Amino acid sequence: MMELWEALKNRSNDYPFHMPGHKGGRLGAFQEIMAQDITEIKGFDNLHQPQGIILEAQKRCAALFGAEESFFLVNGSTSGILSAILSVCKEGDEIVVARNCHKSAYSALVFSGANPVYIMPETIEGTDFLGSISLEQIQKTVTEQTKAVILTSPTFEGITSDIAAISDFVHQKGIILIVDEAHGAHMNFHDFFPKTALQQHADIVIQSLHKTLPCPTQTAVLHVQGNRVDREKLKQSLAMFQTSSPSYLFLAAIDFCCHWLQEQGKVAFEQYVQNLKWFYEQAKQWKHISLFDNYQYQEKGKLILQLSQRQMTGIQLNDILIERHHIELEMGFLHHAIAMTSPADTKEGFAALLEAITQIDAEFCDIPQAVTLSYPKSDLPMIQCSPRQAFFAPKKEIRLKESQGSICGEFVIPYPPGIPIVAPGEIITEEKIQQINVLKKANISFVGCHDSTLNQIKVLQ
Repeated sequence: MMELWEALKNRSNDYPFHMPGHKGGRLGAFQEIMAQDITEIKGFDNLHQPQGIILEAQKRCAALFGAEESFFLVNGSTSGILSAILSVCKEGDEIVVARNCHKSAYSALVFSGANPVYIMPETIEGTDFLGSISLEQIQKTVTEQTKAVILTSPTFEGITSDIAAISDFVHQKGIILIVDEAHGAHMNFHDFFPKTALQQHADIVIQSLHKTLPCPTQTAVLHVQGNRVDREKLKQSLAMFQTSSPSYLFLAAIDFCCHWLQEQGKVAFEQYVQNLKWFYEQAKQWKHISLFDNYQYQEKGKLILQLSQRQMTGIQLNDILIERHHIELEMGFLHHAIAMTSPADTKEGFAALLEAITQIDAEFCDIPQAVTLSYPKSDLPMIQCSPRQAFFAPKKEIRLKESQGSICGEFVIPYPPGIPIVAPGEIITEEKIQQINVLKKANISFVGCHDSTLNQIKVLQ
């Protein structure tokens, strides 16, 4: 069933003296796109107090994904992460945060006033990205004061953690487990992929449907299960962080995606998995470029292209694919690049990527050598004050190269993937300055800071 979408298509053609201003696409140029875009009119329920068609759609979604209750998100997973943390933590509460969490988790610390205790994921030898969070790390970090733990699984690179073991342990301590599963909405639909955080008993799970399923950008879902979460407070938080004018196009698209998964997902995912297996097998012929494929906790829908000889950067690889082969990757970084896949990818698409990478691999030694950039190892930050305190504190601008030992007053976030190098309230160390400079030389973009060139940085007075 996809009642919401069908209702939008078949609704009456009453003249709309209501929002939105395009009036149902009555201006010809907008008609095809806007015809189904409405507001909370009679018969179409209300996302913030659902009692009818939206409530039923959310129930179908919960049943499909294995949750007790699901909430549609039209402001992306960001709104779900903000809502989850705010519903669990108040000012001064302790929350354990994986250091590779998305920037929205850090924003939630500012909103809530919670005090973070960070865990640094393990390093993966030979890569410039982080690995899993282990149960042992959690056991060593949580205290009697810990209210919640938030982890990212899978990460931007498709790395997962043993959520089942972690959830069992934290639940024994009365601690709520929040999992940012934005990159794992597809994992429930084929056993080729790791088990989902819901299957491993996490309390709140946030998924971006648009990342790995056929759904528009900005659509996501928050799932909840168990009796540890105050669901009324969660609903209040969702109402705060989601727009009061939710897009019915987005809501209907989520419902439509769930219907597609129910009706066609099994066949589509079987073909998708066969395409992935074929690609991994064919990639073994490459000599200089390799697919990351040897980690215990890995979601293999992310194709991680490793540049083992460091002669070419991931940024350069992406540029060559765009210019020569008209293929664009999700991200190029220093020594790897990421090709994101989904069940919407065709065999022809996989074949085109394989052919392009194979050709580049054959020409590898003839490609002008990139500047070798050594990325310093990340360590846990030195926290001087909470992100909220630093956010509201008086600040001054100083030169980045003179900032060592200062307390950072803003976020410094390479994007993608959106994981801060330094956050408000943390001491700026020599290592952090080195990391920033390496990424600047590689032309990585930064967000969260007032000077995107990072010649200047805001610090506490």
